[in-house]
Amino acid sequence: MSSVAHDLWSVFDARRVKAKELRGLDQFCHGMVGWFKNKRRILPRLAAQAQRVETLEPEIHALGATRFREEVAELRDLARLDRLDGPALDRALALGREAAVRGVGLRPFFVQIMGAVALCEGLITEMATGEGKTLTAAVAASLWAWMGRPVHVITVNDYLVQRDATDMRPIYELMGLNVGYVIHETTPSERYDHYRRDVVYITSKELVADFLRDQIALGNLRTATQTAVGLLIAPSHHGRLLVPGLWKVIVDEADSLLIDEAVTPLIISNSPEAEGNTQLYQHADTLAAQLQQKADFTIDWSTRSVELTQRGHNRLDELARDDGGFWQGQRRREELVTQALTARYCFIRDEQYLVSTEDKVQIVDEFTGRIMADRSWRHGLHQAIEVKEGVPVTADKENLARMSFQRFFRQYPIMAGMTGTAWESRGELWGIYHRPVIRIPTNKPCIRTHLPLRFFDTLLQKWEAVVHRVCEINDTGAPVLVGTRSVLASEEVSRRLAALGRSHRVLNATQTAQEASIVAEAGQQGKITVATNMAGRGTDIRLARGVAEMGGLHVIATEPHTSGRVDRQLYGRAARQGDPGSAQMLASAEDDLLMRHAARLRRQWRGIGPARLIALAQARAERLARFNRKQVLRNDDWMDQSLPF
Repeated sequence: MSSVAHDLWSVFDARRVKAKELRGLDQFCHGMVGWFKNKRRILPRLAAQAQRVETLEPEIHALGATRFREEVAELRDLARLDRLDGPALDRALALGREAAVRGVGLRPFFVQIMGAVALCEGLITEMATGEGKTLTAAVAASLWAWMGRPVHVITVNDYLVQRDATDMRPIYELMGLNVGYVIHETTPSERYDHYRRDVVYITSKELVADFLRDQIALGNLRTATQTAVGLLIAPSHHGRLLVPGLWKVIVDEADSLLIDEAVTPLIISNSPEAEGNTQLYQHADTLAAQLQQKADFTIDWSTRSVELTQRGHNRLDELARDDGGFWQGQRRREELVTQALTARYCFIRDEQYLVSTEDKVQIVDEFTGRIMADRSWRHGLHQAIEVKEGVPVTADKENLARMSFQRFFRQYPIMAGMTGTAWESRGELWGIYHRPVIRIPTNKPCIRTHLPLRFFDTLLQKWEAVVHRVCEINDTGAPVLVGTRSVLASEEVSRRLAALGRSHRVLNATQTAQEASIVAEAGQQGKITVATNMAGRGTDIRLARGVAEMGGLHVIATEPHTSGRVDRQLYGRAARQGDPGSAQMLASAEDDLLMRHAARLRRQWRGIGPARLIALAQARAERLARFNRKQVLRNDDWMDQSLPF
C-alpha cells in the first residue's frame, strides 16, 4: 500500500492548475516579460560556464574509476538537497562530459555543454540539426535525475526512444543512474518497472495514453487526501498506477510537439464489437454522391470542411423524403451526409490516410509522415472514409478520457526542450508554456548553400523538373534527399525515378520498419532517398568518404509546408557539423498549401513573386493554426479549473 500511496501522492503533487487566460493589460505585461526573457543576453553566461567546465576537464579525466564513482555520489547527494549550484554544478557538468567520453567514446563539444546548461535551466534550446542534441540531453537529464525523481525524455518515435536509451545507457550508469524506455510493445509490467527508473525515454503518445489510463483508474478521486483515505478503505481497489507523477521533462523536436501537434487530442476509448450503424453510413454516402459541388455544397480547403448551400439543404430534403425513420430528422441526416462529403472530397488516400493490407483505414500523421496506430477520426468521419474505400466499417468508439498534448505538458512543473527550429515560435512557447527560447551557436560554421526557389504552374511541370534535377545531381555521384509532404507524393516521385531506371529508396508511412537502414544509407555516394516529413528523421545521415568533395548531401524540397519551420527542418538534413551541402525548393501553384491558403492569388505568382506568395500562404496557415491552438487553450484552461483530469 505504501508504494501505491506514494505514487498517487506524486501524481497529485505534480499537477499544476493553470490560471485563467490572460487578457487586456495582464496579457500585454505577460507578453512583455516573455519578450525580455527571450532578449536576455544568456549566451555569454552559458559560454562562461562551459569554459569553467573545460578548465576542470584535465582534473576530471585523471580520476580513477573508484574516485569517479565517489565524486558522482558526493554531487548526487548535493543534488538531492537542491544544493547543486555554483562550482558544484560546474563539476557535475564536467563529470557528465567525462561519463560521455568513458561510456560512449563521445566528448561533448563546448556548445553542447552550453546546451546542457540551458536545458538544466528549463529553456527551449534551439540547436541546429546534427549538433548532437541526444548527447546534450543525456548530460542534462543525468543532473536532473540526481534529484531523486524520474526524468522523462520525450522523442518522436519508438525507434529513437529505444535507440537513444540504449546508446546513452553507459553514460547514465557511470552517473549512478538507471535508464528505461517505453515503446508501443512494452508490456504493462515492464512499463511499471521502467517508469520508476531515473530517466525514462518515451514518446508523447505512449506517455499521455498511460497517464490517462491512470486517471481512469483513479475514478472520482480528486485530491491526495481523498486518495489516501480511499486506499485505507480499499488498498487494492485502484491497483498500481503506471506513471508515478510528472516532474521534469526534456522534449525533443519541441516545436513539432509543443506547437504543431499541440492541439492533437489523445483519446482513450472502448469500441463495441460490431458497428450497428453501417447501413446509415452507407446510405449517407449514396446521398452524398448525388450532390453537386458548388451548387449543393462548398468546400473550405483551409479547414478541410464542407458546408451545404441552401439548394443543398433542399436537395437533400428531396432525396431523403421517402427514406423514413432516421432520415426524417434534418439535423441528423445533414451531419452524416456532410461527413460523407468531407470524406469524399477533403481526405485523400495516401495523403491523410492509408488502407492497409488488412483493409483498415490508418491515419497518417501530417507532421511526421508516420502511421498513427490505433487512432481514428471522430463524429463518424472515420466510418465515412471506410465506406468510401469499401472496407469493413468499424464501430464508433466511446471516449473514456481525452487530453491534448498542450494541456498535458503544461502539467509539468519543470520543462525544457530541444529543436532545430524554435526561434520563430518563441512568443507562443512563452505564452502557452512559459518557456523562453535560447539559440545555441553551431560547433562549426554552417556552409549550406541555398539554391534559388524554382516555381511552376502545374504539378506535372514540377514533378518533371524534380526528377530531372535528381538525375542531374545523381550523375555527379552526390547523394540526394527528396522531401515530400505525403505518401502519394513520395510514390509519384518513386514511380518517375523507376521509369528512368534510377535506383532509389523510399521512406514514408508504409516503410517505417526499414527507417533506420534507409536513413543510415542516405549519405552514401550515388544514393537517392525519397522521404516524407523529416521531423525526427535524418539523425543518422552521415556522409560517406569522398561525398564531401562532391558537394555533400543535396536536399530537394518538393512542396512548401504550412510552416516555414518545417521547411527548415528538411533543409537542416544537409550540411551538418560543418560538412558541405545544399538545399533547394521546387514548388508549383497547384501545391496543397497554395490551394488551401492562397487560392485566389496563386495564379498571379509571377507578379507577386513565388517566394513572397509562399510566405503569404504560410503566414495565413500559421495564423489559422494559432487561432485553433488558442481555442483549445481556452478549453484546456476550463477543463483544468473544472475537472479532475
